[in-house]
Amino acid sequence: MIPEKQIRLLPPELQNQIAAGEVVERPSSVLKELVENALDAGATRIRIQIRDGGQSCIRVSDNGSGIFEDQLELAVTRHATSKLQNLSDLQHIHSFGFRGEALPSIASVSRFRIASARDDGDGSVLEVLHGRILRQDKTAMPKGTDVEINDLFSNVPARLKFLKKPGTETRKCAELVARIALANPHVDFELLNADRTVHRFLAGQDLTQRLAAIWPQEVVESLHTVDYKDGELSVHGLVGDPAMAQGRPDRILVYVNARPVQDKTILSAIREAYRGRILGKEYPQAVIFLAIPPDEVDVNVHPAKTEVRFQDDGAIFRIIRRAVLQTLERNVHQTHATDHAQPLCVSQVHTSLPVMEPRFSAPGEAKIESRQDTLLYEQNWPQKFASSAAAQKLFESADSSLAKTVPPAADAQALQHPSAGQNASKAQAPAAVQYLGQFAQTYLILAAKDEITLIDQHAAHERVLFNMLRAQGSRGDRRPLLLPLEIPLHPAQAALAQEIWTKLDELGFSLELTPGRLMLHSIPALLTPSKAKEFLQDILTEKATSMEDLWAVMACKAAIKAGDTLTPNEALELVDSWQHVSDKNYCPHGRPVAVRWGVGDLEKLFKRRS
Repeated sequence: MIPEKQIRLLPPELQNQIAAGEVVERPSSVLKELVENALDAGATRIRIQIRDGGQSCIRVSDNGSGIFEDQLELAVTRHATSKLQNLSDLQHIHSFGFRGEALPSIASVSRFRIASARDDGDGSVLEVLHGRILRQDKTAMPKGTDVEINDLFSNVPARLKFLKKPGTETRKCAELVARIALANPHVDFELLNADRTVHRFLAGQDLTQRLAAIWPQEVVESLHTVDYKDGELSVHGLVGDPAMAQGRPDRILVYVNARPVQDKTILSAIREAYRGRILGKEYPQAVIFLAIPPDEVDVNVHPAKTEVRFQDDGAIFRIIRRAVLQTLERNVHQTHATDHAQPLCVSQVHTSLPVMEPRFSAPGEAKIESRQDTLLYEQNWPQKFASSAAAQKLFESADSSLAKTVPPAADAQALQHPSAGQNASKAQAPAAVQYLGQFAQTYLILAAKDEITLIDQHAAHERVLFNMLRAQGSRGDRRPLLLPLEIPLHPAQAALAQEIWTKLDELGFSLELTPGRLMLHSIPALLTPSKAKEFLQDILTEKATSMEDLWAVMACKAAIKAGDTLTPNEALELVDSWQHVSDKNYCPHGRPVAVRWGVGDLEKLFKRRS
């Protein structure tokens, strides 16, 4: 028989150690609580010392307002705080700390000492060992507070096992201090590790100057300013050029009302703004500050206060995405290699590389991909690259926001003369560009007077086809197959196929779903049967569901590939089509389409000048 156990109140020491399990995860979480307390006290100078990654010693000294002598013991009492007075204050939190749990939790798992003075010279000191007060006395010290933590987790060895090596814990402490310093440029921060200065942030530095101390110089130089306001919500900060994207998300820093947080809504909005500009496995650099009325965000989600909950997640997502997207469109596009260049007159080519008049094979002459495709399809396939006129025909009937182009008949005139709406004094003649040929059967080489440009033929064609599909919308042309194609399906793939059935029909597929297989009766005009099969297998494996994703995969399958040989005429047609589409700097998957070197860039590469 199980003995009956009575309900009883836990001793205060045990309560604090249980709370410490949530608040005090590692030395950096201790440091976070102490630094935030200093900021809440109005400190303008904070000095931090750590040893052995913070496990042996953490000391934080500040010049804040200090603590009254008779309230020093209350500071290490659970749920005692000066930052909340009543329930309504919990809905309008302006301070970093407010729960009254941090100091008693820390004091319960360490040798704890706190000294504080309201005025220079007249202070008091309190010493605590594992939650038990040892002594309280007077001391002479300058105005402010000095907190020292020694032998963290010495009374809970099980927690010590989860700490990393001192070097790792030191790095986490340094990252924590740097992140808080970015949000408080008016405060002087100094971090020392065993008497060696790790960080020194001077008061008055701006965000860029502080980032330069922790991020590579080339990354900092590529950052663009975000400044956006919508009613009571505002967003400011810095975002990086898509070309500087990296494989890790450690340079995406998010703040809500100056509080460093981790929030999936904001992270998703930032990545969505970069959609189509970076690869799916890449992450941008961004430091985003969201200012929001305190009653519209709940920071009391977790004792560590690193998570928040918004009253309207959708509104936050939209404003963050819009703020970052506008910055990218305003700044990144202006500085991109192909956007600030003069219009290319692609009809001008190198004299040693003659170009024949445009000629595309008749249907009977078209290259056939395979014998199987011929049997399955009732007509021969078109050439690997359709002329720009086909793209422009689609663009003319689409909304101008989807594609930027001019009518085919006006192409030559538009390239040779400024548009009617332009100021004649600001008009620029098209740059004289020579097409020099293909490199590695992948890159098209264009040379102007002061620059050389390489265009990725697959990425450029992918962008053209994607914009064609987007302009075309649900009017996807389809071609019937003489014999249906069969694709075996896993039950999960069959469920996904049913979910996107209508979208596949809009793309030009005529499908039949039977147990364990998918039958193709018609396919989009852009794809061969084998490519159509690859397309369906890819989207069902990668679980692509949005129309944008489907267009991107189809454009990739239909586009010419790296290694395909292009005639000079085909290359010029491709460049001409690519120049007239929107978002031309990146393929739909986010890879850059073109890179350019000016004379100055080449001189740096050859070390003619620094």
